Amino acid sequence: MTAVIFAAVDLELVYGPPSARRRYLDILISQLDREYLRTAQRYQRVAYQRNHLLRAIRDRRAAPAELAFWDDQIVREGSYLVAARSRVVDALFGLTGPAHEELTDTAERLAITYLPSLDLPGDCDRDAAADAFRNSLDATRDRELTRGATLSGPHRDDLRIEIDGMPAGPFASRGQARTAVLSMRLAEAELLEQRRGDGPVLLLDDVLSELDETRREKILRRVCEYDQCLITTPEVHPSDEPLLAGATRFTLEDNTITPA
Repeated sequence: MTAVIFAAVDLELVYGPPSARRRYLDILISQLDREYLRTAQRYQRVAYQRNHLLRAIRDRRAAPAELAFWDDQIVREGSYLVAARSRVVDALFGLTGPAHEELTDTAERLAITYLPSLDLPGDCDRDAAADAFRNSLDATRDRELTRGATLSGPHRDDLRIEIDGMPAGPFASRGQARTAVLSMRLAEAELLEQRRGDGPVLLLDDVLSELDETRREKILRRVCEYDQCLITTPEVHPSDEPLLAGATRFTLEDNTITPA
């Protein structure tokens, strides 16, 4: 079953470290491309082995020539991940902006940009990513040996999120961050439906908190377009009632779920 989940922890996409945004991309792309998940797992193993070797060379327990094999391995696996991320973020960019404009009534503009650690050309395929990765490994060789770690590759990528041209992390309010992340989730759902031919189930945990009445209405109108959507909320505002008239409701109290 394909599902798109929104939860409070998703605000880490805006306020959190790059690893949160890389995880977001990995989960999304893995639902579109089964080979991506297997490649990501292999990449993690290769990066671990390569870092171990870098530290061994630094400590004079191994020869630098041994890196050639692991360079080939990490370039092969990493170039697949980078090219896939580049394609998906380009597709998401075209869907996230319109979704955000709809939720904010065009009051704000949202943009997402892929920030690879590699110097990629504008049109990035796997071969171009592999060339860029190998060039980066050559350029950072001395620093890698000093630090005992791989300093470039998809494990160091990031995703830039901007609202009205400003980075969202330092400047977005909680409501703005929540709306931005939800726009990304709705774009994710739309992309999954386009690529898989079947709409995902939306699982939205406390999605309406910290939002004004207008944004609540916009969100409810949008998510009600999906065949299956589960929303949890501690309260339903009177203004929400008309949009939830056709919803099946349950109440959770004292660890018991009952029809409302």
